[in-house]
Amino acid sequence: VFRVINGYHRDPEDAMEVLQDTFLKVYMARQTWERRTSFRAWLYRIAINASIDRYRRGDKGRVSSLDDVAESQVQKSATLMKPGSPLDRLRDGERRRVIEEAVRRLPERQRQVVSLRYFGEMQLEEIAHTLGCPLGTVKSNLHKAVHSLKNLLLDQKEALSYE
Repeated sequence: VFRVINGYHRDPEDAMEVLQDTFLKVYMARQTWERRTSFRAWLYRIAINASIDRYRRGDKGRVSSLDDVAESQVQKSATLMKPGSPLDRLRDGERRRVIEEAVRRLPERQRQVVSLRYFGEMQLEEIAHTLGCPLGTVKSNLHKAVHSLKNLLLDQKEALSYE
């Protein structure tokens, strides 16, 4: 759930607050969940809505301090824990940042589909149910998102290269 939410926010602290809000909303609205539907889809829908709400009312142009960026990188590297040299870890962090920024630049529906598919690891049918749209629409949005990401990331080729 955090990875889906983090796709909407630059600041990990904002994402953590939205995560807390999401689970509070889930707890408060637990009686509204229909048992015949997927809990996972219901949970992700609440998380996406909470992320969108926070994004709309938040300070979109806020600049992070150097300490915040460093703390963010420490948090991300702690969750991934890859062996390698400091230079490799720095490159991996930069690649992750470039990819996350490219995902944030996608139109909202495409960002939702990508977040649920790759960060939430949901099947296409689950995404369609969660977003309340036909399966074909999900497939189309995913295809467009992947194509857009490819174009966005080609501009950032040097940050993504291994050499």
